[in-house]
Amino acid sequence: DRMLYKNMKMVTSRGVHKCDVEVDQGKIAQIKRIIPGKGINLKENYVIPSVVDLHVHARDFNQAHKETVRTCTKAALAGGITTIADMPNTDPPVITKEMFEKRKKLFEVNSLCDFVINFGVIDKLDEIKKVDPFFVKVYLEETTGRLLFKGNAKSLLKMKVPVAIHSYLDTTRKWCKLRRGILYVCHITSKSEIEFLQSQDVVREVTPHHLFLTRNTNPLYRVRPPLGTEEDRKALWENMDSIDVIASDHAPHTLEEKVGGAYGIAGIETMLPLLLNAFNNGMLSLQDIVLRLSENPCKLLNLLSNLEKGFFVGSDADFTVIDLKKQWKIKASEFNSKASYSPFDGLEIRGAVTKTILRGETVYEADT
Repeated sequence: DRMLYKNMKMVTSRGVHKCDVEVDQGKIAQIKRIIPGKGINLKENYVIPSVVDLHVHARDFNQAHKETVRTCTKAALAGGITTIADMPNTDPPVITKEMFEKRKKLFEVNSLCDFVINFGVIDKLDEIKKVDPFFVKVYLEETTGRLLFKGNAKSLLKMKVPVAIHSYLDTTRKWCKLRRGILYVCHITSKSEIEFLQSQDVVREVTPHHLFLTRNTNPLYRVRPPLGTEEDRKALWENMDSIDVIASDHAPHTLEEKVGGAYGIAGIETMLPLLLNAFNNGMLSLQDIVLRLSENPCKLLNLLSNLEKGFFVGSDADFTVIDLKKQWKIKASEFNSKASYSPFDGLEIRGAVTKTILRGETVYEADT
């Protein structure tokens, strides 16, 4: 099962390294400037290791009409993403041991990429002790799926399980005060929030739609938390150093549901391309991208799950090959996701995913 990948320009947060990588049984066996032997020549294309999306709603169960694990993970691979974290506000929700096991089985059978599964909680904390989720996701305001938390924040945080919160500034302040273990703050949107969270020992996540879009009345832009003002959007960019993770919050619905007021943007296929385009426009560096889409998420995955992700000997051989010069137009009608619409539809951008390699195997190739 030994394979050789030659002439990569591997992007890490420390810079770009020309190297060859030997893969054995899906794992990185060695990384050297030159490894003798024949292999797959990546022709000095840029490569990002282990691209992760830590915030994904794969739907399925009773909402397979919106998205299935299969369509969602196919879309992930097309977006250059090799591991996703699935959110629990499904129908029915993942709030019991039984549903957690069912969700895991569904992914094991249907997922085309690697995954971790989050667990939801409304009030009963005892179910948490029966499962081993990636994060316990807490909804502190109404959103898709009616999973509003009615329990005791102090008791939950005392359990020291990793907690991810969907919240606004006032609740964020309270939970930061009570924090005992890892606290992950999802989709930060506002200037006040990012400025407050600068000084907090939490994991801070921002989505591409909050980085690139501002509030308006088009139903395709309706999302929770809502898009910010131009001042909010600028503040996120000005505080890029405080952003630990960029994740898509991929939230597919049918077009009818969307026009009818459903919240969410389906962004799993556009996240990395939009960031590559932003790199081409001088808005951030490749190192900035790899830190927030690979290295920081991989640290969490390696700490909290049984995955070994990243770019080191022994890690899974996950590589996303990119073409920084390719100019193309985002066409939502060609998405692999069931959600074939997007606020970014028709946008001309530069920078594309050309090949996605998961555990040493090519699982996606553009234009084939």
